[in-house]
Amino acid sequence: MTKANYFNDAPILIPEDDKFGIDRFAQALSRSIKNIESPVGATIALHGPWGSGKSSAVNLIRHHLVSDVEKGKLQLIDFKCWWFRGEEALTLAFLQELNSALGKTLGDKAKELIPKLSKTLLQAGPVVGPAINLATGGIWGAITSSSMDFAKRFFPEGDSIEKIFQQLSKALDQQEKRFLVLIDDIDRLSPNEALLVFRLVKSVGRLPNVMYLLVFDRELAEKAVAEMYPSEGPHFLEKIIQASFELPLPARDDLNFAALSQVESLCGAPKDKDQLRRFMNIFYDTISPFLNTPRDLTRLSNSMAVSWPAVAGEVDIADYVALEVMRLFEPQLYNAIRTNKNRICGVKSNYGNNEDRGKEIQSFLGILPEKNREQAKLSLMRLFPRLEKVGYSSDFMGEWEAQRRVCTSKHFDTYFRMTIGDETLSINKIEEFIANADDKEYVKNAFKKALQIIRKNGKSKIPLLFDELNVHAQKIEKDKFQPLISAMFEIADDIYREEDCERGGFSIGDNYLRIHWFIRRLTFDRCDLDERNELFKNACKNAQVGWLTDFTRSAISDHFPREGKDPSLPEKCLVLKDYISELKAHAAKGIEYAAANGILITHPQLPFILFRWIDFAEDDGRTVKSWTNEQMKDDEKLSKLAHAFTSESWSQGLGMFGLGDRVAIRNVRASVDSLDAIINVEKFRQRLEEIEFNNDLDEAHKEFVRVFLEAWRRKETGEDW
Repeated sequence: MTKANYFNDAPILIPEDDKFGIDRFAQALSRSIKNIESPVGATIALHGPWGSGKSSAVNLIRHHLVSDVEKGKLQLIDFKCWWFRGEEALTLAFLQELNSALGKTLGDKAKELIPKLSKTLLQAGPVVGPAINLATGGIWGAITSSSMDFAKRFFPEGDSIEKIFQQLSKALDQQEKRFLVLIDDIDRLSPNEALLVFRLVKSVGRLPNVMYLLVFDRELAEKAVAEMYPSEGPHFLEKIIQASFELPLPARDDLNFAALSQVESLCGAPKDKDQLRRFMNIFYDTISPFLNTPRDLTRLSNSMAVSWPAVAGEVDIADYVALEVMRLFEPQLYNAIRTNKNRICGVKSNYGNNEDRGKEIQSFLGILPEKNREQAKLSLMRLFPRLEKVGYSSDFMGEWEAQRRVCTSKHFDTYFRMTIGDETLSINKIEEFIANADDKEYVKNAFKKALQIIRKNGKSKIPLLFDELNVHAQKIEKDKFQPLISAMFEIADDIYREEDCERGGFSIGDNYLRIHWFIRRLTFDRCDLDERNELFKNACKNAQVGWLTDFTRSAISDHFPREGKDPSLPEKCLVLKDYISELKAHAAKGIEYAAANGILITHPQLPFILFRWIDFAEDDGRTVKSWTNEQMKDDEKLSKLAHAFTSESWSQGLGMFGLGDRVAIRNVRASVDSLDAIINVEKFRQRLEEIEFNNDLDEAHKEFVRVFLEAWRRKETGEDW
């Protein structure tokens, strides 16, 4: 598992850590601060949106002022305004910071001026704001007779606030040292608290040799001013601040480089040129446009540090990063993707209607603000080819599944659940299987474990394992073919599971058919016919009876197809034509062995094997009938024969007025057609009716007999349709 690598969100301290070109700006601003002559509450504002690196800029300015600090020319005062809540607390904290810094340089008499001013102001309690206004008048109105009455009521003894302030100003004016008060993160405060900080700077803080660097988001500050002082508007801040600077945004190249470096550090780099090309296409069209500030990059990096270890290697890196970006910066689109798997996965043919594709993608874009739609459209088409104007054939699906892209149904869920989806297997397990494909016991155990894991749809993981092996077949080394194929032939019946069979008009068959697909995918492009013949001949020596029968039938049909069809070309045949006779004889012996040892009567593919036995034995069915006649002597075995010839299907009707049925109906049929080729049908019927009410049979076997006979009777009366 990848080790979490969190991107440090703390502001940088020194120029060497600057990745985004902030230091050049910080140097220029620090020079301006040094060159301010005879400052009296000179106030500089540093603006920037949330996450743009304002605190880093402040630290770099501090770094470039350190020589003046060391020479005693300048003292820096940090006021952490967001540590305090409430006007009184903010006022007291501000004055305490001033007293702590300024008091050390004042004469003995002047040292008491700031505490005295603080005490006088804070006696006003919840009306600190009006009390501050009294200090200098300012934009909040001149001192009037009514306000003087207010002052007398709250400050009846001692010097007035104005007199104390004048004494403090005179004392500071005599100092050679200058002071810079740094007030960062003003936009963390509530609107009332932020405005109080501005008022404190304008009134009490307007002192000789004292300068201020105020750091905040101008848009947020102006919004707060507009709410509190609608008539003032932007003029409010202009009357407080002498110079304003916008923090320059990082260069796009710098942000891109930092983002790519972090992706590589957390997730690794694409493995080949094609993957790299696709990653960079997605990066510039889907990822980079959302990363506009260092904080954006930090959010993405920290999100990936948490989510990537859970899906490392199981997803395509480009798709993963793109979706993480959407989750963070375009959550509405992300949720629309997450909940519409069937609409965006897979492909549409080249014959699809471009107008329909346009409507499909517009249904996603309609939930977004107009300004975001063009970018979202490009992102959707990059991730989901089905939404592009150009159609793709299904031939692409194998490649996309091998890459574990989000546009494939089997891997889609992994991107949204932070775990392997129910429709796929871990890439680590697949690679482990491939590495051990020449170990027969490992292969057998891997399939048996997959058989034991039942998914939500009722199927085991056997179909998934075969799907993945088909996708990754080219990775299996040729010298591993023989042990791998032999192992599968030896457990083919054990991993045959009725519930794994696909049903309906789009059936893709059962686990036997999946073995056929895999061995063809594995060998047809890499082995000639002679090599395949040798591989399969050796594998058939210990093949289980059901699979051996199925394989033999398929091998025969390559060379001797049904009437009207041509034989397969040699490169499409499983084995040599000269080997067919030997293979048939071997399969017949295998069936005879299974019949003699009680294996055959319980085999799930019993009817299929019996009919193929006729073909392989080439004796007009005498051997098969002899065996079935023997089974009919035993009531329990007879019931198993009945069960084997019972089939079922599920159907849904249109219902009344064209409305479809909500549930499927189970239809049970007696598979009696052509039974006379393998069994004495008259005797079979007679024996079943004899034991239909036999109380010596257990309930399960009695049910086999009852169901089969009922279905047979319905068929005779025409009820079975």
